[in-house]
Amino acid sequence: MELERIVVAPDWHWLVVFYFFLGGIAAGAYFMAALIELVGTEQDRKLAKVAYYFTFPLVVVCGVLLIVDLGRPERFWHMLLQPETGRPMLKFWSPMSVGSWTLMLFGSMAGISFVGVLAEDGHLGLGRFQTIAHALHRGPIGTTFELLAAGVGFFIAAYTGVLLTATSQPFWSDSPLLGALFLSSAASTGIAVILLSCRKTCASLERLEMADSWANGLELLLIAGFLISMGTLAVPFISSSYGLLLLIGVALIGLVVPLALRFAPQLLGKYTTPVAAVLVLVGGFVLRYSIVMAGQSNVIAAR
Repeated sequence: MELERIVVAPDWHWLVVFYFFLGGIAAGAYFMAALIELVGTEQDRKLAKVAYYFTFPLVVVCGVLLIVDLGRPERFWHMLLQPETGRPMLKFWSPMSVGSWTLMLFGSMAGISFVGVLAEDGHLGLGRFQTIAHALHRGPIGTTFELLAAGVGFFIAAYTGVLLTATSQPFWSDSPLLGALFLSSAASTGIAVILLSCRKTCASLERLEMADSWANGLELLLIAGFLISMGTLAVPFISSSYGLLLLIGVALIGLVVPLALRFAPQLLGKYTTPVAAVLVLVGGFVLRYSIVMAGQSNVIAAR
C-alpha cells in the first residue's frame, strides 16, 4: 500500500501564475530571437528585433511580481547576497538559487538587447551608439552574445517547470516532463506574441508560423506524455476541474484549434494568424494555471 504523502502546499496564486506565464513568453521569445539572429537572414532579423522590444519590459514585470509575492518583499536580495556579509550567494545544489542568478543574467541580457534595438532604430537619443549596437549582432562578438542569449532564454523557459518538479509536492514531482512541457509552451507563446506584433505578411513570418505549429504539435505530445507519466495521479487529475481545463483550454482550444486554423487558413482569411496566436496565448496561461493550482489541490495532493 502506497503511503500518503503529507506536505504543505506553497500557497501560490495569481501572482505566481502570471509570473510563470509572462516569464515563459519573455524567455521563449528571447531564445527564438537569438536563434533567428544565429541562423536567419537579415530580413528575418526584423522579427528578432520585435522580440527584443517586448522581452525586457516583460522581465521587469516578472521581477515585480516575484518581489510582491514574497512574504517580506524587502528581503528579495537575500536570494542573491548573504545577509550578514553582502557577498554573492550561489548554491549550485539549490534550484531556487541557480534560478535567481540565471534570472538576473537573463534580465541583464534582455536589457542590453532592448537598449541595442533602441539604439539601432535611433530612439530616445541612442542613435549615436548604433555602431556598438550592431556589434551585438554581427561578427564573433554577436555570435557569442546570441549563443549565450539562446542558452539563457532556453534555461529560463524550462526553469519554472523544473522548479515545480524539484519540489516534494505530489503531482508536481510525479512527472519528469514538466520542464519540457513549460519549455514548449514558452516557445509557442513567445512566437505567438511576435506574430501578433508584426503587421505585414512576409516569408519570414510564414516560417515563424510554421515554427509555432511545430511547437504546438510538440506541446500536444508532451501533454500526453505528462498525463501518462503521472501514473495513478492521472485519473484524479483528469477528473478534476484543473484536468478538464488542461484538456479543453490547453490541448483543444490552445493547440488543436490554432493548428487547424493554420492548415486551413481560408476559414478566417487575414484573421487566421492573430486568432491562432491569441488562442495559443490563452492556452499558455491556462496551462500554467491548471498545473500550479492542481499541485495545491487537496483532490490531487491527497492521493
